[in-house]
Amino acid sequence: MAKLFSIKEKYSNKIYSKKKLVEFRRQNVNVDKDEFCLIYTSSPVKKITGYFIVKEKIRTSIKKLWELTKDIAGISYKEFKEYFKECELGTAIVFKKIQKFVITLSLEDLRRKVNFRPPQSYCNLNNLLMELFRGVIPQKQLDQFAYTGV
Repeated sequence: MAKLFSIKEKYSNKIYSKKKLVEFRRQNVNVDKDEFCLIYTSSPVKKITGYFIVKEKIRTSIKKLWELTKDIAGISYKEFKEYFKECELGTAIVFKKIQKFVITLSLEDLRRKVNFRPPQSYCNLNNLLMELFRGVIPQKQLDQFAYTGV
């Protein structure tokens, strides 16, 4: 199932410039290898700006997580430690492919078409949201990751 991740602008810029090849989350994220994930760049941008394909998910201790991802983290050790403050475990979503959209979808556009509220962290994409992205996301990607639940 496809997902949508909210990511701060400074980090989405690093992702698109390929300086950051992993997304960190404090909680355990339900994401699979080869899963398609849209990037919602949060305030002040407030747009769906691109996507990534998951290479792997790592859930482990904070110390080991840094050891495994420091070369692709795109952030300093200080930022990493601050983000994971008071956490025993952390999650890293390693990217297989990253694509920035030429045409973006703004929060206003989404709200005009569906009752869309950006997630705090991430969410699954339902059929209504998948339909909105036709023409923006390659058809092959949409068909492969379309939500088939009721």
